[in-house]
Amino acid sequence: MRKEGCPLAFHRIFVLDLAGVGMGEAPDANRFQSVGADTIGHVAQQWLGDLSLPTLQQLGFGNIRITNPIPGIPPVEQPTGYFGRLHMAAQDNRRATGLREMWDYTGPIRTESVFTTLTAAGYSVTLAGPFLSYLATQTPAERFQVGTNQAAFQILYDRLNAPVSGLTYVVLPEFRFAGEHQDLEASAQALQMTDQHLAQVIHDLGANDLLILTATHAADPTFGPTPTREYLPLLVYSPSRQASHALGIRRTLADVGATVLENYGVAPTTTGHSLLNELTQ
Repeated sequence: MRKEGCPLAFHRIFVLDLAGVGMGEAPDANRFQSVGADTIGHVAQQWLGDLSLPTLQQLGFGNIRITNPIPGIPPVEQPTGYFGRLHMAAQDNRRATGLREMWDYTGPIRTESVFTTLTAAGYSVTLAGPFLSYLATQTPAERFQVGTNQAAFQILYDRLNAPVSGLTYVVLPEFRFAGEHQDLEASAQALQMTDQHLAQVIHDLGANDLLILTATHAADPTFGPTPTREYLPLLVYSPSRQASHALGIRRTLADVGATVLENYGVAPTTTGHSLLNELTQ
């Protein structure tokens, strides 16, 4: 657990959930009718346009898949972010499953939520995304219901301009909608728009801020049933961290919640492994 005053602590953490963006079939894909699923690969390969994601690429998005490169998004020699993949540990694959795996943790007596733990400790917590009952119960967090990626990014921009220590968790809804409606065009357009917004987000980050880009589920628009069981992206960036390296394959989405808990030093956790010690100066 982080000690008070540890230089690895960040004042603000922003988690951006590209909910629906998968990185290729997971090892247990056969249990979930997802053999061959590959959200990012299929969009990059089958979309008729030129999928250009320069901001994500520079962060290390292409470096996540060295052995199976994303068409048109090759790895870069010196990525600015830390990069890896998440594998869901849960034995079911609903949309809310990854959400709970990421943000619930085992407390001393019962299962707790990272959101409620932070607010009880006096930190600011802002949640934005499409309506999900789990997020709706996270009181007294500040909550915003959004139906578009544009609206979600506006909440993120507002929080970037608020000098308050704490967590901002923003879910981008359009990837899920594109996957459910098998809309390859909408998925590609959402990726490009997200990349453009990310350039501004990175510009606005302070030295003591941490940005985590990930996803709580995958939804390949070229597949029938969604969510699809895939690896999920993990990109971590802070202006104060000049070096970067691979974070490997994380065995549970709970590593994200564990990172937030350790950063603020508010609770012990037996669920997930924090990334903080891997984010070297």
